[in-house]
Amino acid sequence: MQNPPHDPGSALAMRAHYRQSESRTARLRLLVETGQALTQLAPNAMRERVLVRACAFLAMDHGLIQEWDADGNASTTARQGSQDRLDGLAAIADRRLRTPCWLELPGSALPSVLQVPLRGGDGSAFAVLVLGNSVSLRAPDHEDSESLQLLATLLAAHLENDRLLTTLMARDRTLSDLVNRLLHAQEDERKRVAYDLHDGLAQTLAGLHQRLQGFAGRCPTLPGTLDADLQAILTLAQHSVGEGRQLIAGLRPTVLDDFGLFKALDKEADRLREAGVSVQWSTGYDGRLPSQVEIALFRIGQEAINNVLKHAQASQVQLVLALHDGQASLRVDDNGNGFALDQRLDTQDAKHLGMATMRERASLLGGQLNCVSALHCGTQLHARVPAFLDGTPR
Repeated sequence: MQNPPHDPGSALAMRAHYRQSESRTARLRLLVETGQALTQLAPNAMRERVLVRACAFLAMDHGLIQEWDADGNASTTARQGSQDRLDGLAAIADRRLRTPCWLELPGSALPSVLQVPLRGGDGSAFAVLVLGNSVSLRAPDHEDSESLQLLATLLAAHLENDRLLTTLMARDRTLSDLVNRLLHAQEDERKRVAYDLHDGLAQTLAGLHQRLQGFAGRCPTLPGTLDADLQAILTLAQHSVGEGRQLIAGLRPTVLDDFGLFKALDKEADRLREAGVSVQWSTGYDGRLPSQVEIALFRIGQEAINNVLKHAQASQVQLVLALHDGQASLRVDDNGNGFALDQRLDTQDAKHLGMATMRERASLLGGQLNCVSALHCGTQLHARVPAFLDGTPR
């Protein structure tokens, strides 16, 4: 059997096809390996990795990444090659590009230049990858340009995600700062109003009650209806004095300033006892803490007790105040109705707004608040915050 005649044209075609296959494999390897690597790198390292890979892919010896901020100010965020030649690349970077652009600049230090835009989610370019070579090269073919554009798109997606994350973190810090200022202003205003009421209206009501008592004691015996009216007036005056004291205590309990967190919370627990709820106390610390810590934990405990009275229909509440490993913690557990934690907040009543406020109070001090609850299974609330914000107890 004779061998088929040798066909040089067929051999050349097979060799060309093989080289094209190798080229495609190299492109795919570039994209896959670089894409995998970018997820593990910080933004600056991402830029450097893409720039190095792009220069190696097209065998070009200079390159940079030029980026523009929201105000249009340009900056070079990655570079490779000699600085004097890179200055020329930075000068021709064009953020208006939509697709890769090949430039031939005869007689310049870098006669062959390729620009590849990095576009954001809105389609506009916020950066450009600029590659240059010190000797003239042929323009890359369409597949090479597409590969570099895909590589630039991968980098652009990661950089834009990092920008968005940075923006969100900055907004979150700003929001937390505003909430912190709001809570401080609220506490200051409550304190001012409480002292104004104590020194003004509360004193007036107390004086009125005392004068009425004195008048009733000196007054001769009155007919039945008039005596009943006088007693009703005395009862109303006494009730007004009590209401005023409760209002002042709710705004800013003096017991918190004078005797500390444990006494103030125990005073709040009296509202549970008056409602017929059994209160069990467990405390491993009854000393003083920094003012911010005492106020935060007191307001958290106060809101938790409000929720028990308004919603829980509990028969028993356990309060635990402890200090351990530099963390002050407060637990408020009840055996009431409970609620479903996975329900949407906007479908619930003010209880969830109170829960959000409690969490924010703990978070602003670098702590956290955990809530465990289920329908008909009670609620367990646990707040933890750093005990000594200045490093020492008050």
